[in-house]
Amino acid sequence: MAKKSIQKKTASKKPIRRRKARGQGGSPFLPTVMVVLGILAVFKTGAAVLVAAGLVPTLVLAFTSKGAFKSEKLQCVAFANLTGILTQFPDVWARPNTAYDVVGEPINLLVMWGTAAFGYALIFVGPMVAAFILQMIAQERTKSIIQQKQGLVDLWSSEVLGTKDDVSPMAPASRFKK
Repeated sequence: MAKKSIQKKTASKKPIRRRKARGQGGSPFLPTVMVVLGILAVFKTGAAVLVAAGLVPTLVLAFTSKGAFKSEKLQCVAFANLTGILTQFPDVWARPNTAYDVVGEPINLLVMWGTAAFGYALIFVGPMVAAFILQMIAQERTKSIIQQKQGLVDLWSSEVLGTKDDVSPMAPASRFKK
């Protein structure tokens, strides 16, 4: 009997993990899209069907995405996805009865969902491209500094470089001590 009460006490000391509320810290982007889709459904049902079918990859990301920059990832995919939807939108807006025909065509879905795939690709490739560009800029800056240094050495001789033992009167003493 005593062992059971000890086990219950130790088991209850585990930290309680609380889930974040759905609305806290989230992006207003998805609710805005849903409201616009609802208003669109009231006035032009065919256009709402097209947008809803075309936004499937964005909705999947909205409900499954985790981690940092969730809102930015969602916006990247959503805007890329919307560009694909806009290719078919004028036809469906003019003739709402053709919405199911447009959604039923595989090539139209390929265009709409393919642009969402392009948005997903931007999420993964974008940071690598940015890192490459920043690395190239840093290399160019390094070359420029080396050229400026060589220009000073040519102008003032190698005494400008000094030695490690030289201490500048303006530099803090702790910086050069080992």
